[in-house]
Amino acid sequence: MSIFPFITIFSSIIAFISIIYNKNFLLSILIALELLLLNLLIVNIFISNNLTNSISLSFSLFLLTLSAIEASIGISILALISRNFNTNSINSINLLKN
Repeated sequence: MSIFPFITIFSSIIAFISIIYNKNFLLSILIALELLLLNLLIVNIFISNNLTNSISLSFSLFLLTLSAIEASIGISILALISRNFNTNSINSINLLKN
């Protein structure tokens, strides 16, 4: 048995715990979401290598693209919030509802 499933399960649990305990800052939530997406990517690559399935490898590339898009959108929102409100707290997001 390989160590990769244990590492991905452990890091997924740490990402969920990080989301639960660090709800105040957007950057910590974004980093935890990226960790979850990268864990999903690692699991998908691991399964596709075991099954020798090329369609799963192309789906891995799609997941990697989506995680990059999510990171760029999240960091741009974080930059807008910190520039306009001088804070990166989640509580200041409520001010953007106007």
